[in-house]
Amino acid sequence: MKTNWPALRHGCLILVSIAVAASPALAQTKEPSGTTTTGAVISSVAITQAPQRSAVRVEGEGRLDVHAARMQDPDRLVLDFAGARLAVQKTVIPGVSAPVRGVRIGQYRPDVARVVIDLTSATPYQLSRDAGAVVIYFNAQPAEPAVTPANATTLTSQNKLSRPEFRYTDATPRLSVLRSSRNSQISAPRFMLPSELTQPSFVLASFSGKGEPARPDGTVNQAAQQAVQQATTAATTLATSASQAQSSTASQAPAPAAAAAKYTGEPISVNLKDVDLRDFFRLIHEISGLNVVLDPAVKGSLTIVLDEVPWDQALDIVLQNNSLDKQLNGNVLRIATRATMKNEAETQRDLEKAQAEAVAPVTVTRVLSYSKAATLKDTLKKFLSSRGDILSDDRSNQLIIRDIPSVIPVIDNLIRQLDRKSQQVEIEARVVSASRSFARDIGTQLGFEGRTTSGRSVIGGDSTVGVSNVDNKPDPFLAAKGTSAIPLNTNLGASAPTSGLFLGHRSPNFAVDLFITAAESKGVGKLLSKPKVITQNNEKATVKQGTKIPIQTTINNTISVQFIDAVLKLEVTPQITAEGTIFMDVLVENTQIDTGIPRVQGIPALNTQSAETKVTVADGGTVVIGGIIVSQQRVDISQVPLVGSLPLIGHLFRRTNTTTQSQELLFFLTPRIIL
Repeated sequence: MKTNWPALRHGCLILVSIAVAASPALAQTKEPSGTTTTGAVISSVAITQAPQRSAVRVEGEGRLDVHAARMQDPDRLVLDFAGARLAVQKTVIPGVSAPVRGVRIGQYRPDVARVVIDLTSATPYQLSRDAGAVVIYFNAQPAEPAVTPANATTLTSQNKLSRPEFRYTDATPRLSVLRSSRNSQISAPRFMLPSELTQPSFVLASFSGKGEPARPDGTVNQAAQQAVQQATTAATTLATSASQAQSSTASQAPAPAAAAAKYTGEPISVNLKDVDLRDFFRLIHEISGLNVVLDPAVKGSLTIVLDEVPWDQALDIVLQNNSLDKQLNGNVLRIATRATMKNEAETQRDLEKAQAEAVAPVTVTRVLSYSKAATLKDTLKKFLSSRGDILSDDRSNQLIIRDIPSVIPVIDNLIRQLDRKSQQVEIEARVVSASRSFARDIGTQLGFEGRTTSGRSVIGGDSTVGVSNVDNKPDPFLAAKGTSAIPLNTNLGASAPTSGLFLGHRSPNFAVDLFITAAESKGVGKLLSKPKVITQNNEKATVKQGTKIPIQTTINNTISVQFIDAVLKLEVTPQITAEGTIFMDVLVENTQIDTGIPRVQGIPALNTQSAETKVTVADGGTVVIGGIIVSQQRVDISQVPLVGSLPLIGHLFRRTNTTTQSQELLFFLTPRIIL
């Protein structure tokens, strides 16, 4: 179907006239004389308190033409001053007492100033003029309209307007845009549309009957050049303080939505089907007041249904669905494809890089105070341009930097951050070596001899086993053996007895000796050392105590001596955290000569105990590193076969030697930060 463009444009102009004439914010209030005053300036707005009522006084220069409209949810009174501009300092005035909660002031449009009076309830009001000022009175109780003084001109407000008008919302203005592909109709009681506009067209606003405020509503068509008449504020001004957090009716074009997706635009309802993308962006221009520039590559159609969604969020959704992106420069919004934006950004970076590298390089020197030039050089090289280089002078601890001028400040900033005095940590270590030993040795010696009265049978021990310490016996008992001591039958006495018990019997025909010997020893040892060392942050500290063992080696007929450490070693690497605690990497090693293992070609065996850990300690706190414990327990039993295994009586024919040894190594580490 061929579109009748002249008729369509004519219809759109009529609709624009409808919206302008119906909007209380845009319509100018004419005086009875029929003249319209322009060029007025509002110089002050104040809240005053009078007996039984409150008042808001608006003063200015020139004739103040005002139009008042009551709003609900919340209750407020909106005053539009046509042809006026603001010259006041405050945009938010707190209320003094009920029913006025506060007053908000703003430039709604370049030729319309708006004053919004927030109320605690739907209170009757009276609007009058006093010289060059407009005064709005609010009674504490509902009352009949007051009689106007003879010298004042009274403008009586009407809660129900006799002509169609837009319904204003202050904090959350709404704009509803609907599209219908067929049978689109416009409800405008006072205007008749031309018969040419029978095909799909735009509806800017739908109006209800007489006396009932209307909500903006409309329909969008693909062939339209004008998307929608701006009905309310462009966007809510982004607040920076508690007073500015309230939504102002006089708004400015908002900044792009933040990364956190906090949208501040006007809520709109959109129902579009197969609409050209360019028409949608014209709609965004009308709503936001921003100048929209489209890249030639922006093409395509759009189908979207949104209800009460901020316009900036709707814009982001459409951009994302169509692989588009935006740039905001002042009040100009540029929209292009992502590929175009990416290519432009890369081209701009390459251009800036080429321009920077085209500059002649400069050479500077920087003296380091705490860092080594040779160490810091490698780190800084990664931040140079392709034409830059860094050399280090170890003698003077300087860096020689040559690069383009734009890079030098970056390197200087890095040097300031890295070349700083390192904090130091004092580590106090207490090394405790505790040893305990216990030994017990219990044994017996038994010797007996006897003969019958006839002297034909003899029983006794053997002197090769041992002889009794008691040497007197009845004569001539065993005189033939030429000894006065009884040979022992068992010799299992303690090796180094410290106590003993003797039992014996002598008779002409029988003699017996029994010795019980015992020894017990205990030992407790403690070795304490208290080294202290100071080291820088992230630098290793080492403490050693012990012996270096020389080892002679021969290689190719060359004799050399090497030394092996048999020491107690402590290595600690502290790191100061951001919370003020100290993280320590600890290594403890105790190496000693093992005398129980034979030497191999004169080289002794070494017994090593070590512990390695990572621990975080508070400044001045103490951590204990232990667990290096060596414990030995040994039981030696010597006995007479068979008899020594008998219960109770077997102890007379057995020797028991018990030995227990234990050694423990403890480290107490106390780090302290030294500023």
